[in-house]
Amino acid sequence: MATNHYIPPETIDEIRTSNNIVDVISDCGVQLKQAGRNYQALCPFHDEKTPSFSVSPEKQIFYCFGCQTGGNVISFVQKHEGKNFIETIKWLADRANISLPERDSKSNDRQKLINRLSELNAFAIKYYHELLRTGQHSQQAREYLKNRGVISQTINHFQIGYAKQQRQDIVKAAKHEGYSIQQLLDVGLIKNEDLGPQDRFWNRILFPIHNAQGTPVGFGGRSLSEEHQPKYLNSPATILYDKSKILYNLDKARQSISRKQSALLVEGYMDVIMLHQHGIENVIASSGTSLSQEHAFLLRRFTPDVVIVFDGDSSGLKAAQRGLHCLVGKGIRVRIALIPDGGDPDSFVKEHGADEFDKLIDKAINLIEFQIQSAIQGNNIRNPEVKSQVMKDTCEILVNIQNPVERAEYVKYAVKELDIDEGLIWRELRKSGLKDTPIPRKFNQQKIKDKKLSPREQIELQFVQSLIHAPEHIRTVRQEFDINDIQDPLLARIMQILWDAAETNEDVDIQQLINTIEDEKLSGFITNTLLNKKDIPNYYTRIQGCIVKLKTYLIQDIERQVRSSSQSGDNDLDTLKELVDISNRRRNYVQEKQSEQKENMNKSEIATDTPVNSK
Repeated sequence: MATNHYIPPETIDEIRTSNNIVDVISDCGVQLKQAGRNYQALCPFHDEKTPSFSVSPEKQIFYCFGCQTGGNVISFVQKHEGKNFIETIKWLADRANISLPERDSKSNDRQKLINRLSELNAFAIKYYHELLRTGQHSQQAREYLKNRGVISQTINHFQIGYAKQQRQDIVKAAKHEGYSIQQLLDVGLIKNEDLGPQDRFWNRILFPIHNAQGTPVGFGGRSLSEEHQPKYLNSPATILYDKSKILYNLDKARQSISRKQSALLVEGYMDVIMLHQHGIENVIASSGTSLSQEHAFLLRRFTPDVVIVFDGDSSGLKAAQRGLHCLVGKGIRVRIALIPDGGDPDSFVKEHGADEFDKLIDKAINLIEFQIQSAIQGNNIRNPEVKSQVMKDTCEILVNIQNPVERAEYVKYAVKELDIDEGLIWRELRKSGLKDTPIPRKFNQQKIKDKKLSPREQIELQFVQSLIHAPEHIRTVRQEFDINDIQDPLLARIMQILWDAAETNEDVDIQQLINTIEDEKLSGFITNTLLNKKDIPNYYTRIQGCIVKLKTYLIQDIERQVRSSSQSGDNDLDTLKELVDISNRRRNYVQEKQSEQKENMNKSEIATDTPVNSK
């Protein structure tokens, strides 16, 4: 693979067609059952009791009628396995034994280094884990975990380990396996001191850290004595480990997060471990670091909802709060659930159990409500300076909310709770860079399906669906129809994608388009359209019929505008002439298109009925 990650479209298409979607989804642990020509299962992306997840082996696509998630084999692996596009293509290529384009030498060297350091981390995880389980010097570590309530199955699941007090233990063990001092330094397992290379994590319980794909990238170490500071020590930044891109336990929790469509964000390793031991699996930890844009992007791939579960007095909560705007800015709903009486998730679940913890999560409140309520309880909210600061802090969150309807509702909430003028908040939001845009109609596929559509909405929907089923006509149609004439914003966005594809490609490949669409609602709509293809004898005629009707609606719109303006003033002769002209244009346009269609049909019949002359 090239350094710029470019993979030719034909290679991507070969990889997609070489991986049967039914086999891949089954290999990923989804239990498919045949139902007619398709397969069904419980959706792996949300909790449900009745199967609504459908897979079409004929069309090589999947769609969930419950959560409206859909796509092809590439989309599925990306969402289910938490991989980005390039990682997915590589994974599917390996599965199908397809070679990707060669990297350049510099990229190859970097990848070899990454692979070698990952192997070193994997060796260290196994080594430290065995020391904890069987080592003569690890009794204190085992007692510590036992006193914290951690059972052996949990220790094995998380591969918890222990580093000896001897300062060169991992140096000797790794060198014996063929690893160099430089590699140990590069991966952060040791550091250079006056006495030479020394183990970084000596006399600590170790929690292995993996990236979202399960590659071991570093360690978190917990000291076993108060004198041994700091209490928690993480790996330094390396070619593998960047704390701004890593969330502890995401590799193990991602499927549960995706299924529940919610992630629980806690502060520390032991919180994650103890919650998991009590059956709560959709939990990850920030490990005390502020959330970053990379964290937000990573989480958005799995869930639209994050619940922050920290001790109310926790410094970690304050650190996390500084980065919560990143989550909100990615369209993630952020809620706060505080452990009562200064406790933490670890101690709470041990004392009260999983059911009570779930109730605590159910009571979590939105970030804005939390921020305002915290300010009201902790400050003199009647003080103008305090109120002004709370309003500014609140606006920092509001400006990041993508949905204007949701933002407007929280503006009303802030107005009520802070007892301030609504105009002040909107003015502050404008100062923060928020543009005063009209509220778009929020699309929901199920609503489009279920609600009674107007005749015009039906034609727009039929028009776009026909283009998806017959993409060979897109290049022709885009020359005679303006996207701005589509009223529904979701359908207009899909048409823009089709138009853009036709501009750069002679033939529009809908499967390739699905690969490039990041918005799950858009890809879900397209996939659902493909799954519900109707038997239409001539899609081109249907498309042209839709265009005629839509342009007729546009002319009628102009008529109404002229009539409306004429009612506000004098009905002069020029206005009457304009109305007559518009009506004639509409009538002539419809007659002209009907004649064209009739002529085309006659030509088609003549071509079909003409006998072939024989000698």
